[in-house]
Amino acid sequence: MGISTLLLNAFIIIICILTYQVFWLDKTEKEPHNEILIAVLASIALVLCMTFPFRLYDGYIYDLRFIPIILVFLYGNTRSIIVISVIYISYRFYLGGNGFFPSFIIFSITTIVTFISRYVVPIHFKRNKILFNILLILINTSSLSIFAIINQIKINGKIEAVFIELLINYIIINIFTGLLSAYLVEGMIEKFKMKEKIQRAEKFYTVSELAASIAHEIHNPLTTVYGFTQLFHENDIPKTSQDQYLQIMLMELEKVQMIINNYVSLTNSQNTIKKPLNISSIVHEVTEMITPLALSHNVEIKRNITGDLYINANPEKLKQCLINIVQNGIEAMENGGILQVHAQKIKSNIVIHIIDSGIGMSCQEIKRIAMPFYSTKEKGTGLGTMIAYSIIKELNGDIEIRSTKGKGTRFSIIIPC
Repeated sequence: MGISTLLLNAFIIIICILTYQVFWLDKTEKEPHNEILIAVLASIALVLCMTFPFRLYDGYIYDLRFIPIILVFLYGNTRSIIVISVIYISYRFYLGGNGFFPSFIIFSITTIVTFISRYVVPIHFKRNKILFNILLILINTSSLSIFAIINQIKINGKIEAVFIELLINYIIINIFTGLLSAYLVEGMIEKFKMKEKIQRAEKFYTVSELAASIAHEIHNPLTTVYGFTQLFHENDIPKTSQDQYLQIMLMELEKVQMIINNYVSLTNSQNTIKKPLNISSIVHEVTEMITPLALSHNVEIKRNITGDLYINANPEKLKQCLINIVQNGIEAMENGGILQVHAQKIKSNIVIHIIDSGIGMSCQEIKRIAMPFYSTKEKGTGLGTMIAYSIIKELNGDIEIRSTKGKGTRFSIIIPC
């Protein structure tokens, strides 16, 4: 009976620790309030353990209440320690019995030892929390056992073998559960630190790659402009050649401006004004704008919009996204063809399919398609597709790509209604 009850307590504590992992470590959106989370889950474990204890004699209850308390003392902050202390003392007083004052004394000893360890040997305390965990468990369980033995001698005048066996099991299960809990928490902390390191490394890699790509893309046109500028400065050039060179310089500077504008578009993705948009109207405007480019590549654009489709979005950004993808589809069809633009409502999403019959992409090319400055075109910068992805992500949507090398590509833009 006693062992099964203590194991139930251990199960409650482990469930609360795993819940902590779900709501803290595995949280991918906003970071939760960690201090409150520790206090709440530890308090739940504490109250449940004390609600389902093992009683051998009136006045003394045996459970694993000290483990959530110790975990808060080791891994929580001052606020969470105060919360768990108030809840423990209040609930233990409510339960009553002869064991209240010994419990209060043991809790006070634990608090004093913890605070001395925190402030006298802070380095050792941070590095050896599992060791301090075992020490505090031994202090708590041993002290409670001593008080219980004294109480039994007062009541019965002797110590029963069953009682000693219970106390031994009580101490062993406390130590085992405490060690398991500490290892789980330490593992979570290490995993969280590793996750942060990986995120920092990925950000650094992306920034480095982006900076190198921008420098490379801007370097080529600026070199051209610099060369012609020197040519103008050092030589007498005929008027006809001057006009031709100036035209080349303007084209190269426009290319630089386009790269910079695309980069600015990536950095200004927040706080955009959104309003209800008719997808049919947006698609019609985009195809009309892109028609001259389509004609120059011998490409026919076909539209098919099913029903009245509306979403909340910024019209200019949505147009920019569609133009970038449609332009890629047109330029992928080197020998001309038909570009299809379909839009329909599927469940609670608006899905826009942009289908070309161009050169297609391999699986590896699809994986890299939204990376900075990666492009399958010889003269492409790759920023257009990256911008399209960022615009759709801002709308909580997604882009799915299916492509076959030599047969064409289908971009599916999925936007929640």
